[in-house]
Amino acid sequence: MELKLRSAGNRNMAVAILVLLVITILALLLCWRIYGDNRALMNQLLNNKQTIIVPYGADTPFSFTGERGDARYLRLMALAWLNLRLNISDKNAEASHEMLLAGACDGAEKSFKGVLADEASRVKGNSGGSVFYPRDVSVWPDKGIVDVTGDLQLSYGLHDGKPVKKHYRLRTDTRNNRLCWSAFLEVPDA
Repeated sequence: MELKLRSAGNRNMAVAILVLLVITILALLLCWRIYGDNRALMNQLLNNKQTIIVPYGADTPFSFTGERGDARYLRLMALAWLNLRLNISDKNAEASHEMLLAGACDGAEKSFKGVLADEASRVKGNSGGSVFYPRDVSVWPDKGIVDVTGDLQLSYGLHDGKPVKKHYRLRTDTRNNRLCWSAFLEVPDA
């Protein structure tokens, strides 16, 4: 009788040891998986080079990885630059164009300064202004190109002109860790 109890007890002890061994192996495998996931997340956090920027006229900051940013950010920046160039009056033309030139890439501002000076002198000489109403914005983030089409309304003195359909293309680039425009072109419609 005592022998049967002893062999049953040994058998129960062996089963308990096997169950504990299986639980230990599963716990070690789970710990190894958690360690691997933690290592991957730490590498992702340490190598995360995001740029966080609040564009003109935006309430929330944008974060992006890469060279130029995502389409939402490029769209907002292009509309802000268009606003600085095209939504002007005789009182704010020079200040708006000065802010626009601050966002230009090195080299682009030199060639564009004369064009903006002509626009400002024309607007000031005629007590005029202009307003641009965008209709369509197309963004290619991988190329850094933003196309904007819309209507440009000009006014001189007390007279308002008819809206003119315009198509503008902005080329953006990242230089010295900042987004800037390298070309601000009016595209003739064919």
